[in-house]
Amino acid sequence: MAASRPSTCRWPDALTRGALLTRLAALSTLALAALAACAPPPPPAPTGPRGTYEGPGRVLATSPRAQRPPVVESTATGIERAYVTAILSDLQQRSFAQNREFCGYIGLDPVDRWMTTPVMAGTEASCPLPTIPSGMRVVASFHTHSTYSPYYASEWPTTQDVATDAADDIDGYIATPGGRLWHVDTDTMTVRQLCGRGCLPQDPAYVAADDGPLRPVMTYGDLLAWERSPF
Repeated sequence: MAASRPSTCRWPDALTRGALLTRLAALSTLALAALAACAPPPPPAPTGPRGTYEGPGRVLATSPRAQRPPVVESTATGIERAYVTAILSDLQQRSFAQNREFCGYIGLDPVDRWMTTPVMAGTEASCPLPTIPSGMRVVASFHTHSTYSPYYASEWPTTQDVATDAADDIDGYIATPGGRLWHVDTDTMTVRQLCGRGCLPQDPAYVAADDGPLRPVMTYGDLLAWERSPF
């Protein structure tokens, strides 16, 4: 993508960064160092119920919590995929109209019915994740990548998208301005395009020529290499 700022960075909250480093232990020392250099160190933990670190690039802020909520393995198929696709299809239109990201979690309630947290509205380049309600078993996060901009590599997940989900031990879903749907698999630290350009609502301003060198499946290392490249 021809952009002066091709990569975006999203740091998880202070309570979960330790889990992230454990999850990423299989990566090389060089890759971990590159992740640490992706953005300035996060500020001290916020004193309020939620805080957002507004550093360069995109930031997803998670609500501080004393205990990790129960999670369920994501399958990215069947009812789960249809459920999150419907959510993101609706949020795409709102993202384009308001030039902002929207985000939340999907999961199961105590009797195994699909449920969604309140959807949070962010800015063009950030979104504060909601508090997870009691009784919810989290399956995955979801968020939009706002509108097309030549200043962001928005057509695929970023390393910080992967890192934030890995820190919570869940997978994630991402909708792009070009109308793509991605699944973040934190077991394998890979991202997979579930459906291509235009399968979700597409930003009218989207420019396909700026997609960049995306592939249907990319590893964390692939994303890291692209974000560290000069172009």
